[in-house]
Amino acid sequence: MDRASGTAAPLGRSLTEPDRGWRRWNLVALGVGVVVVTLTTLAARAELTALEINLFRAVNELADQIRVVVWPFMQYGTFITIPILAVVALLFRRVRLAIAFVLAGVGVYLIALVVKQIVERGRPDALLDGVEGREVFGPDSLGFPSGHAAVAAALTAVIAAHLGARWAAAAAALGAFVLFGRLYVGAHLPLDIIGGAALGVVAATVVNLLIPPRGRLRSWTTRSS
Repeated sequence: MDRASGTAAPLGRSLTEPDRGWRRWNLVALGVGVVVVTLTTLAARAELTALEINLFRAVNELADQIRVVVWPFMQYGTFITIPILAVVALLFRRVRLAIAFVLAGVGVYLIALVVKQIVERGRPDALLDGVEGREVFGPDSLGFPSGHAAVAAALTAVIAAHLGARWAAAAAALGAFVLFGRLYVGAHLPLDIIGGAALGVVAATVVNLLIPPRGRLRSWTTRSS
């Protein structure tokens, strides 16, 4: 029943315009992410291009001195960040945010491991000579997609959905450090980074649509009163 007019509210009209925009944004991000993941996966299975090699070397060959600045921020893309952010969310009684962190972060981490086995693209030092290796990897370690980029992008997309523009900007800045850092330390090639970030966006937007922030809950229910 519409309290103002005394008439029944039409079924299926609970979505407000901001809610529609929020859902549309997530659907567009999901679609773009799927396309980018598909294209980068196909490209990663082909020969290295001069453009990718040049982009990689431009970052990888930067001075060793900046490692002390890059390394701490790069940890945003590590697996341990997922439970840390989930615990912080719980401390602030943001249960849905905590669940979203875990589902998107752990989910994309595991998916990235599966995709690595499918694509089987090596790390930069297995494909190129003269790589400035600033991390140590096993001889059979695989590069595509970047798990760090995937986790960072997933966490950032969840933060953007639940916490708004200021927190999203801060998370995006940290994510950019992760993407830059993985190239700099010689862990990944550009396609690995792009594909990983896109995979993270896909995982996060699916979670966002399934578990929307508290303020969006009414968007997913049909109200009759």
